[in-house]
Amino acid sequence: MGMLSKGAILAADDIKIKTVEVPEWGGSVGLRVISGLDRDKFEQSFSDKELGNFRIRFLAASLCDENGGRLFTDADVEELGRKSSLVINRLFGMAFAHSAFTGEAVEELGKD
Repeated sequence: MGMLSKGAILAADDIKIKTVEVPEWGGSVGLRVISGLDRDKFEQSFSDKELGNFRIRFLAASLCDENGGRLFTDADVEELGRKSSLVINRLFGMAFAHSAFTGEAVEELGKD
């Protein structure tokens, strides 16, 4: 295997989508691996040591259509948060694992 070029790296399809059934919502949704920029933005949003709506905000960044486009914007977090906590928690767990977040990463959020 040779060294990759800039073009090869940028052309690589590395944002994987996992399709999961959500019987409570009557269908399936995509969970995408969040991009590096999305992860940095997400982590930076908690730099004030406020972890409010953590699960819902992460899920909103992860839920996607079949092409990887976000289903919910940051402005939709409150509305999404009104859905069943059982569904939110289940999907959050899957999305969190799919994007390879760890408990240690969460503990680091908000630290100076």
